[in-house]
Amino acid sequence: LRDACKQAMADEPTASSKLHLEVSAELTRMGIAHANELCLPGLDYHVNIAILPVAGTRGADADGATPRQSAGAASGEGGDVTAELLDDEVATRAREAVRAATAKYAGIVIEVDGPTHYDDERRLRPASEMIRRHLTLAGWAVLGVPYWEWNALKGPARKADYLAKLLARAGSVPERS
Repeated sequence: LRDACKQAMADEPTASSKLHLEVSAELTRMGIAHANELCLPGLDYHVNIAILPVAGTRGADADGATPRQSAGAASGEGGDVTAELLDDEVATRAREAVRAATAKYAGIVIEVDGPTHYDDERRLRPASEMIRRHLTLAGWAVLGVPYWEWNALKGPARKADYLAKLLARAGSVPERS
């Protein structure tokens, strides 16, 4: 029964909220490659955003393959799709910039929390707290973006600044084996 429940949770399709897609789009503008709605192996939790190693950086798979899906790449905008349209030199520089930015933050999960994640006093609900504890124990740095903080930000510059400060708080993320 436990295995069946875990499989059902892993297979369950998830849809991104508008709030989540906004945060993802801002990360893409910042040059940070990430995966959306990723089911983490071994934990079977879907996370909103995971910053993963890019091929050629620490923690990437031996064959260089890593799941990478950003809001831009998923919609056909930005990411490697755009880079392929550029000449080789510019495309290479663009990929290296994404690798450098992403490597700095690999191992971070960002949970974009809408109103259902909080009680009436804006305290995180126990289910969300438990998932964060499990992710932390598994070696992930877990950051939260509360809906009221994100919605109060006006303009892309303030949103980018908010995310940069949030990521800086995560500090150095240890490499997982």
